[in-house]
Amino acid sequence: MLSILNSNSKSIRKDIKKRGFTLVELIIVISIIGILAVIAVPKFSGVLKDAKVKADIASAKVIADATYALIAKDGITKATYESPTAVGNEIKAYMQVSPAVKAVANGTFFVKIATDDNVEVSVGDAQLYPTPVSTYGNK
Repeated sequence: MLSILNSNSKSIRKDIKKRGFTLVELIIVISIIGILAVIAVPKFSGVLKDAKVKADIASAKVIADATYALIAKDGITKATYESPTAVGNEIKAYMQVSPAVKAVANGTFFVKIATDDNVEVSVGDAQLYPTPVSTYGNK
């Protein structure tokens, strides 16, 4: 009976010793994780840049909608925004929150009301509303 217990304990010790990973296996796993990280980081930064551009386009649409509403209420006139002008106090007060440009450093939203009552929103030279230019945010 004692011999059975002794042989059993030896096999348990062997199983315990075999449960860990070797140094080579750990190095291979760490190198694979490193390679995946090198591939994923540039992809993530590209996704982040695209998200900022889309947020600016959405903000431009909100500014344009607020401008259309103010034109309908006679809150602003076409003459106020005939040439590209930074978002004025009337529009900011109507929206209650002034959106910030995210994709371009130190950017400002500009509003222009054309003679045919069409509203254009841009950041610098890049138009974001009604049709965004494809080069916005690539600088």
